[in-house]
Amino acid sequence: MKTRTTLYDLLGLPPTATEADIHAAQLRLVRHYQSGPHGMDQVDADNQIKVVKEACWILSDPGRRAAYDASLAPTQPELPPGLGVPAGVLPVDLPPPRVFKPRPPLRTMLTVIGGLLAVAVGIQIFMSIFAFRQMSPADNGAMNAAQARAAAAERRQIYGDLTDEEIARQATEERRRREAYQQAEAERRAEYERREAERRHEMALAERKQYADQITNSVERAEEEARRKAEWERQQKEARDRAEEAREQARLEQRLARERARLGMGSGY
Repeated sequence: MKTRTTLYDLLGLPPTATEADIHAAQLRLVRHYQSGPHGMDQVDADNQIKVVKEACWILSDPGRRAAYDASLAPTQPELPPGLGVPAGVLPVDLPPPRVFKPRPPLRTMLTVIGGLLAVAVGIQIFMSIFAFRQMSPADNGAMNAAQARAAAAERRQIYGDLTDEEIARQATEERRRREAYQQAEAERRAEYERREAERRHEMALAERKQYADQITNSVERAEEEARRKAEWERQQKEARDRAEEAREQARLEQRLARERARLGMGSGY
């Protein structure tokens, strides 16, 4: 007898599982079908994730879970004693009826349109190959003539009534004009680059001259400062020398005064 698969079996939980167990099982199974080694293609894995989420939605709500648990109970009424199943007859466990889920109308319409387009393209390719194989040499000649006439019409539209020599002469003249323009453009670029090089050279010379002038001014200011400092030091030295001479002269005069006073005192006795 085939055992019926329940939502608890899909989540790998017993019927006594708590709400926390249900949410944990959903998280575990979703991660497994998203990145685990499930061995399914992406469409089947996504469908399995939808089934797991639907089961969690039903079992996580007390009202929906109670209704679902009631649907799992046996639907056959209890028979009175003595009215059981006849002897020799095995009870049959019928599978639950399949629920037909209609496809979305837009998806169905797009599928039909895609199929029709594929058929139309295939028919067009087949007809083109068939017409090419059935084409006779006369048809090939007519096609070549038509292509030649189209090429001639395009030639008249571009060149008018010019002959082949005139067209070749015109093409040669156009090529010469293009080469002359390219040469003139190259000379213009060379002249521009030469002028730019001269301008950069002049700017470099001006910068070096300005730098040299700055160095010269700095040296001159330093020399002037050194000269002033030397002059100030010379004046200070001369002032110190004059002060020292004055002090020496004062000491000498004091010594002479003392000598005179001593000699004067000695002559008085």
